[in-house]
Amino acid sequence: MRKASIWLFLTLMFFQTMASNMAHPVTPAFLQSLGMPNYMFGVAFAAMSLTNFLLCPFWGSVGDSIGRVKTIGITTFGYALGQVFFLFSSNIPMLIFARMFAGAFSGGYLVSFMAYVADISEENVCSRNMTYYAALTMAGTSCGYLVGGVLGDISVYVSIIGQILVLISTGLLFLLLMKDGENYQKQTVNLREAANPFASFLRAGKLITPAMAVFLVMVFASCFSTTAYDNSFNYYIRDQFGFPTSYNGLIYAASGIMGLIVNFTLNNWLVRRTDCRKSIIPVLACAGVLMLSASLIRAIAPFIAVNLIFYVFNSMYLPIQQVLMVKNSGASNGVFSGVFTSSRSMGMIAGSLSAGVFYELSPTLPFIVGGSVFLLAAAAGAVNLRQYRNR
Repeated sequence: MRKASIWLFLTLMFFQTMASNMAHPVTPAFLQSLGMPNYMFGVAFAAMSLTNFLLCPFWGSVGDSIGRVKTIGITTFGYALGQVFFLFSSNIPMLIFARMFAGAFSGGYLVSFMAYVADISEENVCSRNMTYYAALTMAGTSCGYLVGGVLGDISVYVSIIGQILVLISTGLLFLLLMKDGENYQKQTVNLREAANPFASFLRAGKLITPAMAVFLVMVFASCFSTTAYDNSFNYYIRDQFGFPTSYNGLIYAASGIMGLIVNFTLNNWLVRRTDCRKSIIPVLACAGVLMLSASLIRAIAPFIAVNLIFYVFNSMYLPIQQVLMVKNSGASNGVFSGVFTSSRSMGMIAGSLSAGVFYELSPTLPFIVGGSVFLLAAAAGAVNLRQYRNR
């Protein structure tokens, strides 16, 4: 029997998120096995982020029209097919096509996940449920890195095939077990018009205030830094330290456990008991300082230790941003989820491209740039706090 349940949703979302991240720890080894240049790790991720960015508002409109659950199922299957193309890539054009195809669908389930949490949650528990969603997303990501990394020691192909199978399974389970939340309100949307990414942005742009625009700048900048870090760290520890794929997975698993504990305790308290617009500023500032510090360390143990501490702060800002996004969205959860996810996708595009280019110049340069942009995100957060206080 299909039902709307936050805990069933979070369980399926956890496994879907795990599957989505299983290929990440083996991607550097996969690209090296194909003889790709170093900058391709950034270009490939940017290609995926580009189509993600262009289609997120479209998928938000689709979810408003046909329902979140159907949208999750469609886009999960589409992402799985994109990973099939990725598996059989043998040259740069094929690789970029596969990444763009996967990106076209990956934004769809991310948009629908956030909108579903908002649809199923009453106002008094929405912040709590959004924190749980973010924490389990982080846990799923860490488990994906761990499982994918361990399987990658057997073969990178085993890891990617396993990812595809789990994606198909979770997509089916969403469609068979879940139904849309009680607060979901179907909207009449011209999907042909919504398929035009620029029309979707114009539709969303009419709803964006100056304060919301500054908030989205903060979202973009913080995601830029996180993406620059993720792409560079994965490649750095293999290129500079020679770590096998399982080490990458173990590091992310350890950092994920730390992040999960912090999100269920400190971050849960922050979103429930403090002004989130104020709380996010020191979180972003600490992430920036720690990322800059990592660029100065050459020894393996201290480098890993600083990065683990950095990951705690890096994991804290997204749940707070998601809570702020829901508070601003009103009834248009799908539209604002799409704009929010698109802003993050823009950060992913710029962050991944920058990481690839800067890594070619110096392996530590992406950490320096990313840390500096984190500090800019904190400054944007301070401006945004002042804007809302003066309203």
